[in-house]
Amino acid sequence: MRTQSETFKFTRARKVAHGRFAHANTDAIGVLQFWTALGAGRSGEILSEPDDEWLVARVTYPLQQGMLATSELHQCCVARGIMRESVEE
Repeated sequence: MRTQSETFKFTRARKVAHGRFAHANTDAIGVLQFWTALGAGRSGEILSEPDDEWLVARVTYPLQQGMLATSELHQCCVARGIMRESVEE
C-alpha cells in the first residue's frame, strides 16, 4: 500500500483560545487519535518534545484516502479548536 506523509505543527486556534481548559498539545493528541481511528492505515507520529502550546507530528495515510484523509484531519482540528500548519522536516 502506497502512503503519503505530511508534517504539521498543531497549535490552539486563535478564535477559541479563551475558555479552553486543556493545553493545545493535549487537544492535538486527541485530534491525532480520533483521526487515525477514522481510517485504516492512518498513523500520527509525534516528533516534538512535550510543550503545552504546540505539537509537531507526522501524519501518514494511504494514497487512496487522499482528499478524505486531509478533509477529516481538518474537521477533527476544527472540532477541538486546533490549527495546523505544514512544516519542513
